[in-house]
Amino acid sequence: MASKSTRRKRSTRTSGQRRQPSSGVETLARSLLRAEVGGVLLALLAVFTLLSLLTPTRGQLTGGWVDFLRSLFGWGAWGVPLVLGIWGLWMVIRAIDQMPDLPWQRPAGLASLFIAWITAVSLLVDPELRTQMAQRGDAGGLVGKFLADALQQSIGTAGAWAFVSFLTVTGVFLLFDQRLMEAWQALQEWSAHREAHRTPTATLPGQPVMPMPGGVLPWWKRLFVPSTAQERTFVPPEETPQVRPTSPSASPSEANYRERNPAPKPASALRQSGPNLPLTKPIGEGELRPPRIVGGAQEWKLPPLDAILNNYDRITDDDNHIRMQGRLIQETLALFGVPADFEGAYKGPAVTQYLIKPGYVERKVGAEVQRVKVKVSKIAALANDLALALAAPSVRIEAPIPGTNYVGIEVPNQASNIVGLKELMESDAFIEKKRILPIALGEDVKGQPIITDLARMPHLLIAGATGSGKSVCINSIIACLLLTHTPDTLRLLMIDPKMVELSVYNGIPHLLSPVVTDVDKAAGVLFWTVKEMERRYALFSKANARDLVRYNAYLEKSGEKPLPYIVVIVDEMADLMMAAPEEVEKHICRLAQMARAVGIHLIIATQRPSVDVITGLIKANFPARIAFAVSSQTDSRVILDIPGAERLLGRGDMLFMAPDASKLERIQGAMVTDEEIGRLVNYWRRIRTLEGAPLQSLDLSEAAGLPEITSSPSASASPSTKPEQKPPADSERRFDQPPLFEQIDQLRAVEARDELFDLAVAIVREHGRGSVNLLQRKLRIGYTRASRLIEQLHEAGVLGPDLGSARGRAYLGEPGNARSSFRYIDADAQNNAAAQGERGERRWDDEADDDDEPFDADAHRPDDAPPWDDDPDDADEPADERKAKPAGGQKPAPPTIWF
Repeated sequence: MASKSTRRKRSTRTSGQRRQPSSGVETLARSLLRAEVGGVLLALLAVFTLLSLLTPTRGQLTGGWVDFLRSLFGWGAWGVPLVLGIWGLWMVIRAIDQMPDLPWQRPAGLASLFIAWITAVSLLVDPELRTQMAQRGDAGGLVGKFLADALQQSIGTAGAWAFVSFLTVTGVFLLFDQRLMEAWQALQEWSAHREAHRTPTATLPGQPVMPMPGGVLPWWKRLFVPSTAQERTFVPPEETPQVRPTSPSASPSEANYRERNPAPKPASALRQSGPNLPLTKPIGEGELRPPRIVGGAQEWKLPPLDAILNNYDRITDDDNHIRMQGRLIQETLALFGVPADFEGAYKGPAVTQYLIKPGYVERKVGAEVQRVKVKVSKIAALANDLALALAAPSVRIEAPIPGTNYVGIEVPNQASNIVGLKELMESDAFIEKKRILPIALGEDVKGQPIITDLARMPHLLIAGATGSGKSVCINSIIACLLLTHTPDTLRLLMIDPKMVELSVYNGIPHLLSPVVTDVDKAAGVLFWTVKEMERRYALFSKANARDLVRYNAYLEKSGEKPLPYIVVIVDEMADLMMAAPEEVEKHICRLAQMARAVGIHLIIATQRPSVDVITGLIKANFPARIAFAVSSQTDSRVILDIPGAERLLGRGDMLFMAPDASKLERIQGAMVTDEEIGRLVNYWRRIRTLEGAPLQSLDLSEAAGLPEITSSPSASASPSTKPEQKPPADSERRFDQPPLFEQIDQLRAVEARDELFDLAVAIVREHGRGSVNLLQRKLRIGYTRASRLIEQLHEAGVLGPDLGSARGRAYLGEPGNARSSFRYIDADAQNNAAAQGERGERRWDDEADDDDEPFDADAHRPDDAPPWDDDPDDADEPADERKAKPAGGQKPAPPTIWF
């Protein structure tokens, strides 16, 4: 019997648990039904009250109802049907999922205005007549009379009117959800806008005035929108008071998170072009600031945003649908034995983040029952079950949200919004904070813009599958740099093995070289960048400067041109690693370790995130990484060291790992179309004149050590013979790219030299000749290395060619000297018999018409050359031990001479 009763109890508990889903659905249906019925009743009561007030002949029911309202509110009774009707209609429409929630500020503001109205009407009436008029249903009724008498007796008539004014102002601000400071700013903007229309705007010749940003709304429209983006995107739960996910006493981690992600404010300023964009205010009386002209080797105008970038419309999501999803998440977690509370949600451009607060479970320990907090790991393990319950393609769980005590459950929106680059660059987060190389990545799940600084990263690794938005992200980064920097402050090196992604940027003056599409040349570009880094470090060492900012300040004090920043962009890393893995990895790691201080930064992208492409050494030197949608958890671990990228949606959905943050940020990337890129590139290609003067060639070679850019062949002519420059035709107006690959070949030759090269140069300079045996004896090296040194000396122009002579090769001069186009000439044995003896010699001559002239060795012997010696074996002996010269003053046969 005991076993049967036990089985019955177990079956009873099981059936109760199975009936729990139906009870939750029934509760939801009953709540919606009550909301609909209550709304209909309130609407009918409003119609009944309005008709009763309008009808002169009333019955007992209508007359009693009207007399009650008029005696209670007086003339304010006419506002009762309006309030009841709005309230009832809102409840009905909201119950059928067609209208967003009504914040508490709106009803509170309306109530404040109503109380202020009936109190003011009663204050206007003589105190002796208030009771009589209130009983008759005039003035403010009994409520207005009571408030007016209480105010006059406590604070006097003046104080009563001050209190009524305060209620009126408070009601207006609550009704329109505005703060006092924002209302004052809106009033100032309205006044400045009127003055700007009255007074003509002062501009410089040939400069358009920057219009108002597209994201700035007129003052009268801003009264009807929430104050901040966080208030626009935060959706509180239905049956609980509005909960903010952050507390006033935030932890240090929360403070850092807020500092890195400030809440955006309504843009209220004009945009000012430049790499450091301070907040622009109206200057003078009705004068607006024109776009800044950036000086340097050439004066440049930064592109205007309105002429380059597009505006995109936003789709408004239904808050009631978000609440239903939040309740469904709460019920689903409860079904799996994980109690939690839905505390609100943030609406992002592509996903909505639901804030879940873990609850408590009761456990019996001995005779006591203890409440234990639900583990975060239990909620994180239910991602697939939540995706099934919500019918979502994927669900990502952030447990916990940094700086809060909530777990974030990110669910895709029904319709995604496009995040435009223009909107991000016009936001206060982009304008107010000074950054060297600003990059607008996109918006996070709260709808806040994410702006970073490439100079602080200092390098960026981007990886993702094909079609996930990787190329659009690279284009948006390049567009940000081109919209905020001129060629005087920023230069670019682009490597695009796919030949179609970055080739559109060919011709802009920011490029140090045309876009490199040959994989074999890509390693040379990285090699040149390493040498440029080493050259800059040598300059910094002489100036006692630690970084590029301090060195440029030193150059400005000296009156010299500052060094520009250099950004190297590689669109497909996998192709480079297949061509030359060791060389590419060595150069990239060296740049990533040392190039930040000299102003050189790397942006590397790949669509094949594997360990043979993103090696451990490369990943260790790239703390800032962006992961787009990938196919497997393994690829996510290769990029970010943790899973999560396999749950992304694609089309710009990314996970950003900031170098100063321990948690990933989910961002919807900025959208840049091909048309916008085309307009931006054409702007920099066509900008050739300033106030009618032709644009001169951009010369950064002196200060920056970069290859000189010439605009015409006549640029190298001497000053006396230089022809007068004329404005070039439109087809000829272009920047000739610098001969970067010629420098790369020269640098490769210098890099390949033996470490004993300088000692070998000194030896052959001392002896006036060079041979393998000489270098073997002096340097104590083997034959192979000595032969290689001889060839390097010949390639550097130090030694001549091998003529088969036992004396070796002749010394020509220091390394780097230009060698003549020598011709081989057979000397006449009869003319040279007296000078050379019976042995016929061959010599080199660079003259074409002196074959018949006698050869004079003394005329061509260098001044610092050692005395002639017949014996080729004792050239390295001391002068006092050398053999005696032939008698009779006869000179020995001279060696081969180069000139």
